Amino acid sequence: MPSNQPSARPLIIFSSIFLGLISILCIINYSISQTLSWSLYPIGALIMIWATFAPIVGLPNFKLIGSFIGLCLTLIPFLYMVANLSGDGEWFVPLAFPLALCFLGALGVCFAFLSRWKNKWYNASAIFFLFGVVLNYAAGEIIRHYLLNQNIQEQIINRSTIFSCLLATFLLALIGYQRRTKSLS
Repeated sequence: MPSNQPSARPLIIFSSIFLGLISILCIINYSISQTLSWSLYPIGALIMIWATFAPIVGLPNFKLIGSFIGLCLTLIPFLYMVANLSGDGEWFVPLAFPLALCFLGALGVCFAFLSRWKNKWYNASAIFFLFGVVLNYAAGEIIRHYLLNQNIQEQIINRSTIFSCLLATFLLALIGYQRRTKSLS
């Protein structure tokens, strides 16, 4: 009688592929320079990708939340590693860290909407608002603040993008409302 429980085989194959790639990168980097230097960038990225997609392969009942948790656990450490390996890690705390937190926050709220709302138009409206308006504005302010602290007098102009996404948010919500009222009739 076949079992309804998920098999660990796809996750083992998926993980083995990533482990193989990481091993190849380590061997190549070490054979060239007798140290691990440049390979740490793709190895960190592969670990982040694995942690994000392994729940999709291995946890069929918790794909979305598992993937989100995997990304949350690996994105900030990956950015920290890149900042330190690049030699000038001063940009991590004022720039990368708040941008990553804003992105993960918007993504978490987006996943909450996707799991609650069944109206695809409302979901699309929420996504446009979260990423096109809220995250876009927050990212612009974080970058502007960082540039001011670096004594760079550049303008971050994202008003047209924000306005376009706000308009798309309104139109998608309106379509969603019309579709909802038609389906109730």
